[in-house]
Amino acid sequence: MRIDDRVLDEIRQKSSIVDVISEYVDLKKKGSNYMGLCPFHSEKTPSFSVSESKQIFKCFGCSAGGDVITFIMKIEHLSFIEAVKFLAEKYNIELSEEKIDKKKLDKITRCYDANVLAAKFYMQNLKKNKMALEYLERREIGPEVITAYGLGFAEDSWNNLLNYMKSNGYNEEELVEYNLVSKSQNGKYFDRFRNRIMFPIIDLRRRVIAFGGRVMDDSMPKYLNSTDTVVFHKGRNLYNQNIVKNLDRSRIILVEGYMDVISLYKSGIKYSVASLGTALTPEQAELVKKFGKDVYICYDGDEAGIRATKRAIGILRSVGVNPKIIRLPEGLDPDEYLKKYGAFNFEVTLSEATNYFEYLIEDLKKNFDISTTEGMTGFLVESAKLVATIKNPIERDLEIDRLSKDYKVTRSAIINYINRNKQNYEDKRERNREFNLKNSRQTTKPVAKNIQNGFKKSKYQLMAYAAADENYIKIIKKYLNLEEYLEKNEVEVIKSLEEAYEKSAKDPLENLKENGKITETSYRIIKEIEVFHEYPDRIIEELAKTIIKSKLQEDLKSTLSKLEKLDRNEPNYKEKLKELSEIIIDLNQKLKGGMKND
Repeated sequence: MRIDDRVLDEIRQKSSIVDVISEYVDLKKKGSNYMGLCPFHSEKTPSFSVSESKQIFKCFGCSAGGDVITFIMKIEHLSFIEAVKFLAEKYNIELSEEKIDKKKLDKITRCYDANVLAAKFYMQNLKKNKMALEYLERREIGPEVITAYGLGFAEDSWNNLLNYMKSNGYNEEELVEYNLVSKSQNGKYFDRFRNRIMFPIIDLRRRVIAFGGRVMDDSMPKYLNSTDTVVFHKGRNLYNQNIVKNLDRSRIILVEGYMDVISLYKSGIKYSVASLGTALTPEQAELVKKFGKDVYICYDGDEAGIRATKRAIGILRSVGVNPKIIRLPEGLDPDEYLKKYGAFNFEVTLSEATNYFEYLIEDLKKNFDISTTEGMTGFLVESAKLVATIKNPIERDLEIDRLSKDYKVTRSAIINYINRNKQNYEDKRERNREFNLKNSRQTTKPVAKNIQNGFKKSKYQLMAYAAADENYIKIIKKYLNLEEYLEKNEVEVIKSLEEAYEKSAKDPLENLKENGKITETSYRIIKEIEVFHEYPDRIIEELAKTIIKSKLQEDLKSTLSKLEKLDRNEPNYKEKLKELSEIIIDLNQKLKGGMKND
């Protein structure tokens, strides 16, 4: 038996090595690391070092060292499997074991090898392509950065990589599976990436797992990214993770794209990461948390960037991180800002980063005319609700103090409002966890809360999850047959969102609206729905169950109505009676059977 690699990665991400070792060793902060007396040999002077940023321990006296799993193996005298189970139970991680499948292992190995081969092929292409090199030169990306990030170039050809990989023993179908080649509807194979600067995605073990490609002009999509494969899960990796994991930094900057990371790197700021063409996921947030004590969000300054920032704040807070926000002027992205103002000014802007709560308050203020009594009251009520979400009592008290001073309202008024509505907040939070719609904006007349039909509510919530994260669509498909249980227009919305993700749209839902693929009403409803990122699999499963049950009940009601209207004197009465009766029996069996998705 073996433990799934993804489970091992999740254990390493969620189990803080400092927290785990602190239960056995009295650790003291010394510089960027923690020191203590080694538990594996007798000593009087601490030589046992723990690195929070690298998630490793090392004893300079007895040479013991490793990661959190290694430590538990040694301290508890457990086997590898037992240590993994120990940590999985401690952090409530579902442990899945699988038999060693030689074919699967061979496929994984071949995928890694294929990615390395493709990366080298793209790198060689770049060296001999004058146009691509000139483009990078205009972007002020020189040989040092090209080498550090393994940048390459996919030529403007339909089959260059395909032919090269075939000459090295790979067949078309496996190249499609590895996401290096695509297959047309008429069965023709062609290179997935063409006429693009190539960015290899490298995992924490320095293995090439995927690619991102950027055009050199204004054609769309600007970025094309690998989809998930046997070695790559987009929502569990970050661009530049292989570099930042080795940096002993106390801070990490979260940016939107590859070029932002590279621009910061060549400016001497190496501690940034980017999500891979999708909204930040909880798994990525856990990684960010490991890489730096202080987390900064530096997304584009445009409207889409602001929406993405607010989403990222929510996800980071759900994993225990209170980020700071770097505000760039004039709607600039980090790459544009660095070109215009330079690294020194960026560092100044970094030092002036806004507390996440202050950022949310400033954004909230845009929705109200605070020059009027009504507007100020509405703003302070919503601000108090925001304060109520802060779990840390000290932080909550400081933010109450800030609100009181900034907007000339007494602390007691804010506290009284929060306390008076505390039960309401808790009830509302519970209702939200049970998937009731919640109005989250005040600028327009809310439409989501006016939907009384529970079936429709659940379907809108499902679409909201699809719009929130590309990975949630996969979970939706796992639990629900879209064509069977959703209306045609609802299926089209989810499929269009998939296409938008494929094209790396910054805001997929906004993209649907701009392209006329969603009605204004549906757009507004979905935008108003609050998505919780803590337990997406469980929430989506419950939504799917509700939808399936409601659809079966609707079908049953409709069939019973047909049965009641059936005329004994009409032709084929017995056949129709039998047909309707069988449908009713089938629907009742499905309802009694727990409404599982067939």
